[in-house]
Parts: sequence; C-alpha cells; structure tokens
Amino acid sequence: MKIKVMMLVVLFVLGCSYSVYTTGYPHLKTIQLLPIENQTDNYELRDLVFTSLIEKYESDGRLKFVGMSPDCQLDCNILDYSNKVASYSGSTIDEYEVRVLFNVVFTDLKKNQIIWENTSFMVSERYSLADENSQFGTELEAQEEIINKLFDSIMKNTLEEW
Repeated sequence: MKIKVMMLVVLFVLGCSYSVYTTGYPHLKTIQLLPIENQTDNYELRDLVFTSLIEKYESDGRLKFVGMSPDCQLDCNILDYSNKVASYSGSTIDEYEVRVLFNVVFTDLKKNQIIWENTSFMVSERYSLADENSQFGTELEAQEEIINKLFDSIMKNTLEEW
C-alpha cells in the first residue's frame, strides 16, 4: 500500500512539473514594457493594448515585469487603426474588419541585441453586429483578439524555440 501511495505522489509531482513552454533565451527572466505610442485617433486602444500585454505576460509566467534593470524590453507602438465595413448585403452591413498596424521591437538587454523586430506588423479581425453565429460580436471583442494575436506572435518570435 505504501508503494502505491509513493508512486502516486511521484507521478503527481512529475506531472505537475511538465510544461509545454520552452524558451530560446533562458537568461531572460524579467521584462519591461515601454510606454506605447499611439499614432491613431482611437485613444483608448493604447491603454487596452498596454494593460492586456501586461496581463498576458503575467499569466504566461515566463517573464516577470520590473521597473528597473530588466533583462529584456518590449517596445510596441500603434501606427494605424481602421474599422471598416468588410461585407454587406443590400443596405445591411454583415461584417466589419478591424485592422491594427504595430511597430514591435523586442530587445535582449543582457546581450544588447534585438531578438525580434517588425516595423509593420498588421493584425486584423472581423466582427458582426448582426450575425449571432459570428465569432466576435463587437469592435472591442475584435480588438481583444487582435491583442491576443499580437502577444502570440511576440512570444513565437522571441521566447519560444520550436
């Protein structure tokens, strides 16, 4: 009986230590997100992107936010924003498309090198106010998905080594 309990404990501990996350830069432990410059007239977007990126990094857990002496930094600026009609039938608008153009630079401050830079990173998403089956029903939901895609791309091009 003792052996079965010990085996269960060992399996539990080993199971909890498994992670699908990898890092191509194990020396990077802390990050600083520089203030986001917003060159659009959608003024709320800057705060939404900034807050969402912080939340995503915190929930991801691979990098800890610090104010002083970070190992790396993320500089992400919003260059352009549009929310336009994507499709319509007759006089009814079926879908809108939100597009955001970012300038993203992820820098390893320990080695003083840019790990990833994309000066024209475009992300778009569609939403529909009329179609209940649409994945996104509001402009805000589309914006949030765009930020999810932004974060995923940053991670894939920086910390993940697949």
